[in-house]
Amino acid sequence: MTAGRVNDTGAETVAAYKESKEIAMSIFSLRNVIIGVLATVIMDVLSAVSFKLRLIAPLSPRLIGRWFASVGRGQLLHSDIAQTTAINHERAIVAPVHYAIGVTLALMYLFACASLGLDSRKPITALVFALCTNTFPWLVMFPSMGFGWFGTHGPPGTRLFQSSLVSHVFYGVGLWLGVSLLG
Repeated sequence: MTAGRVNDTGAETVAAYKESKEIAMSIFSLRNVIIGVLATVIMDVLSAVSFKLRLIAPLSPRLIGRWFASVGRGQLLHSDIAQTTAINHERAIVAPVHYAIGVTLALMYLFACASLGLDSRKPITALVFALCTNTFPWLVMFPSMGFGWFGTHGPPGTRLFQSSLVSHVFYGVGLWLGVSLLG
């Protein structure tokens, strides 16, 4: 290996690092935060309509707020979050955490698309990403709440797997619309 080649490789590595740093910094913009909020609003509105039409049967927001609060206090795992003592303002807790997650996921989506050279404006890209976000509720959140993998042992009357799947598809639609409208 020649010294020139080592320097070229080093220069290429530095250039690639600078480029990834620039991509990361450009992701943190008001426009992209708005995309995350818009995607989450669209998810919530379409999920509410689906709930009214009885197409989905998600968890009560109170239980999700209760779980977020317990995680904040350092208790991730529960045998059944519904049997855990209720806390004040469960609904008030769930909204900002839900939207913070939605914004964070949108920023991750935009960063991944930019880093991998994917077109963030393609609906299939947004939908595939959104479907992948189901890994959090299916493999972390539902089991930690005591409802089993994929929410298979959720409270009576809920259909957690299906509800999560549908809601996250709606998030993907929101991502696609947000990037298309604001991009």
